[in-house]
Amino acid sequence: MTDYVHRVSDDEARRIQRFLYGVAIGTVAFVVLIIVAVATARTWVTVIGHDAERRFIAPHVEWVNEHLLDPGAPVLQEYVEDLGREIAAGMDLPPDLRLDFFVIEGSSGNAFATLGGYIFVLDGLVRELDDENSLAMVLAHEIAHAKNRDPLSGASRGILLQVMISALSGSGGIDVAASTETGFEMLLNTYSRAQEQAADRIALEALQDHYGHVGGATTVFETLAAVHGDSELPEIFSSHPHLSDRIAALHQVTAERGWSSGATDPYPAEVLEALSSRL
Repeated sequence: MTDYVHRVSDDEARRIQRFLYGVAIGTVAFVVLIIVAVATARTWVTVIGHDAERRFIAPHVEWVNEHLLDPGAPVLQEYVEDLGREIAAGMDLPPDLRLDFFVIEGSSGNAFATLGGYIFVLDGLVRELDDENSLAMVLAHEIAHAKNRDPLSGASRGILLQVMISALSGSGGIDVAASTETGFEMLLNTYSRAQEQAADRIALEALQDHYGHVGGATTVFETLAAVHGDSELPEIFSSHPHLSDRIAALHQVTAERGWSSGATDPYPAEVLEALSSRL
């Protein structure tokens, strides 16, 4: 019995060659597409809707909040949430931007917005500010970041590419339990000086619209300066403008608009009681 030997005809050889060329070209094109997408990811923000952004990040934020963060007092949660929504109502937000506020335990005076309109407030911040107007300024600042898409544009290229793929495919979510480090990267975004200054201006206008004056607008910066000094801020504030510059810029806008700095409103009694019980 003789072994069968397949002889490739010239026509078949050409077809195989074309197939291999096609695979090679397709592979190169795919790699180039990924490289270009990663390199230009930050310019793609406008094609991603708020709903798609939230659909992607919601499972992870909820997992991190449930497993890694300790909630603040229910009274503080309700107060911050209600105040945040009141301020947001006058900020002309896109209809598909949904906001969620979380008050979490933490001694530092900080708040931050992350992807999907999620805003976290450390209860230490509520205690340090000591009046409603100042807290409203901080909330308006974080809402402004969400409105301007700063968390998305400030995300690393890898995360932003994941969000884009999720938005284009219509899928949502990630392997939340296996990506804790990525989750904290998404939570702790840093913004450029221009983004911070833009958020300050929007927040100042929101404060004026809500209270009829801008009292309390600079309290958070004055408090941070008193605690940390103007140039010795925590790492998360490293890219921010100097506190003195931010205060001066807010005073300048206030003067240009002819706004006044009125008396601030104290926290409600139940909020003060909740804060004192956590000392």
